[in-house]
Amino acid sequence: MNQPSLKIHNNIETMDLLRPVAYFFAVLYFFLTFAHLLVLQETFKWILFTTALLTATVSVVIGLKAPKISLPLHSLTILLLMLMGSANSLIHLWFSEAPEQTTNIFVTIIASGIVLSDRSHWLASILFNWIGWIIINFALEIALIQHFFFAMAMSTLLSWFAHLARKNLVEKQLELSKERDLAIQHEQEAKAATEAKSAFLANMSHEIRTPMNGVIGMIEVISHSKLDEKQKNFIASAKRSADSLMNIINDILDFSKIEAGELTIERVEFDVEQLFSELIHDQQFQANKKGLKLELEKEHIQHAKVLGDPHRIIQIMNNLLSNAIKFTESGNIHVQYGLNTLNGHIYLNVVVTDTGIGVSDVSLPYLFDSFSQADMSTTRNFGGTGLGLAITRELCELMGGAITAKSKLGEGSVFQFSVQLAFADPETTQQQKPNTATSLVNISKLRVLLVEDNFINQEVMTAILNDLEIEVDVANDGLEALSLLRHSQPTTFDLILMDCQMPNMDGYEATRRIRAGDAGDLFSKIPIIALTANTMNSEREKCLEAGMNEYLTKPINTDALKSLLTKYQPI
Repeated sequence: MNQPSLKIHNNIETMDLLRPVAYFFAVLYFFLTFAHLLVLQETFKWILFTTALLTATVSVVIGLKAPKISLPLHSLTILLLMLMGSANSLIHLWFSEAPEQTTNIFVTIIASGIVLSDRSHWLASILFNWIGWIIINFALEIALIQHFFFAMAMSTLLSWFAHLARKNLVEKQLELSKERDLAIQHEQEAKAATEAKSAFLANMSHEIRTPMNGVIGMIEVISHSKLDEKQKNFIASAKRSADSLMNIINDILDFSKIEAGELTIERVEFDVEQLFSELIHDQQFQANKKGLKLELEKEHIQHAKVLGDPHRIIQIMNNLLSNAIKFTESGNIHVQYGLNTLNGHIYLNVVVTDTGIGVSDVSLPYLFDSFSQADMSTTRNFGGTGLGLAITRELCELMGGAITAKSKLGEGSVFQFSVQLAFADPETTQQQKPNTATSLVNISKLRVLLVEDNFINQEVMTAILNDLEIEVDVANDGLEALSLLRHSQPTTFDLILMDCQMPNMDGYEATRRIRAGDAGDLFSKIPIIALTANTMNSEREKCLEAGMNEYLTKPINTDALKSLLTKYQPI
């Protein structure tokens, strides 16, 4: 511990002591002032009265001004009070020539050790008392000097012990303060690093999703054109590669959402049996390609209709099944699921068993860590980001459950997870009938304004909308959109597809201007659907706060787009 740091901390410690010490001196010496006035009969009582009153007055002023006294002067100010107290005792001893007045000096010496942690200040107070006492004793030749010398020595020793105890306490407090400050600094640095990483991942995901919208969109458009069998295979391969890349991007985005605390769990009704049946059907193709047997076993299913987040359960299952298929060269993959009630809650319990390569005992404890795989050879041979299982664990915990893994190298693995659900209300279930009308609605009469600055995304969205036989006009940014709306008839547009990040004027500001009537009162309530590559929850809230009605993420899901277009189909 260096001396400057201790000095600073001593000043900090005395900041809390200065005011109480000053007020204590004020009360004590005001009392002594009246005591001298009423009790003493000697002529020197007016000297003692004046010095006591002066000490009390100075103490009051110091107590009132303590917060304004600079930090380095706090310890010196306490020393000043101690010296004034010592001076009062020495003056009383000088004029009274009564040896018993030496006891006041004993008290002052001991008090110096209690309140002064700075070594030089303590030493100054001790020397002042000793030198003053010795001078008075020799000058007045007071009797019993040896007896009082012993008492002075003992009080100094006690003061020394008190001073050491206080000094050690200050040093410990300084160490704890440093550790606390260091811990706070590390916490802030870790938080800043996490925020920076999350912001970087979210930004990178946004930057990647924007061109991916063009890639996937163009693949979608081309797949609907007339192609021969060979071309269809090429397009199918391109789509699989694009989907694989999007899975990686989504994993990164989900991970950044989890770290930012923005990943939310929905609560909607779904059919457990239907969900698992469709899951196995979707994964069956990949299993068949490797010659693997994919089995599904159901147990304890009495009420298939439940409330929960089917999307996240599908995400968990896809992670586990894709890993099982990826790491299993021969044999089978068995999925067992069921619903169990525990403590008034319903839990979905799932066990996925494979006969794959397994995981070693050394690697197993780190299996659910982010950016972690069994070893480097896993990455080289099978690929992957190492985020899938980390996200899976977080999703299970967010849904009130957990996930565990058992594995033996060369024999296979068993993953078991549970998530908390709720029973669906039977009356609500009966009232919810499939809405087949939406699929029959003709949306070709819609007139849409697309506000998008990226030329490729303009082409993609225009092609998708044209395939739906929808008229579409394009504005390159918010300013151009406002201008176009101002010079348009009220019946020109039924809906706006608004990109969020654009030059000149972004989608948020453009939406606020439209809602404020800058594009004309007749367009102030036009439906506006956000198109953004940023899927963070904060982005959704930002869009809705700006006045947008809906929110679509890039790459655009054609079915989701159709659903929204149907919703805002003018009557």
